[in-house]
Amino acid sequence: MTLTRLNTDIGVGLNNAWQARLSLPFDVKFMTIEYWDKHGRPYVPDYGNIHHRNETLVGLGDGKLEFRYLTKPNDDWTIGAGIGSMLPLGTTEENPYKLAAQSKMHQHMQMGSGTWDPVMSLNAVWMADTWGMQMNADGRLPLYENTHGFKTSPSVQMELGPSYRISTKWMVTGGVLGRHEWVARWDGEPDPKTGRTAILLSGTGIYRFNPSVAVMMQASSTVAQWSKETLIQQFFIGSVGVTWTPNKNKAH
Repeated sequence: MTLTRLNTDIGVGLNNAWQARLSLPFDVKFMTIEYWDKHGRPYVPDYGNIHHRNETLVGLGDGKLEFRYLTKPNDDWTIGAGIGSMLPLGTTEENPYKLAAQSKMHQHMQMGSGTWDPVMSLNAVWMADTWGMQMNADGRLPLYENTHGFKTSPSVQMELGPSYRISTKWMVTGGVLGRHEWVARWDGEPDPKTGRTAILLSGTGIYRFNPSVAVMMQASSTVAQWSKETLIQQFFIGSVGVTWTPNKNKAH
């Protein structure tokens, strides 16, 4: 399984303290499957491809709209908090376990949740001339089932890491991220393929071409994961990003 995402993130300052941020993801999910018998020989199961199959899923994922409040107690610190909602833009599926019991083709991978879930975040950044520190926490709290009886996983994650300014152009950051996802539910019953606790390590390089344009390259990996059932573990996650910030001092 290979998961790819093109994410458009738009931030607009409402005044000196408040900011609105809109995130719109577009996902492409590549999945392949091969079956072997207990002797390691490939075979085609009697039930065909109703469970898993070679396929590519393409479409919008769930977006997010968040309003953030930012304050600077002094020149080195920036502290913020946000509240908002997930935007149910991604397609959803019928209960795969119910369809499997009826020997019907089904899909476990969904593009979205189908629900407007509250989200919240806390952020703190300390930045001196050379060294800095970033602390982030965010959570998602689903409140109800979608039209297919699915209620997605509540989740919370926290990240902490240092930053180092190499020059006026280059900066590098590191981070340790802890994430916990509770169990999702179908028609009130636990989804056995959900629920995990994971720890990831990441490293990021940021190059600023000018005060308005910067490029980011990040690599991260799941170094530990705990779950009741055996779940897919993301051993490598690569990200490339471009940020454009209009120059507020320049006439338009």
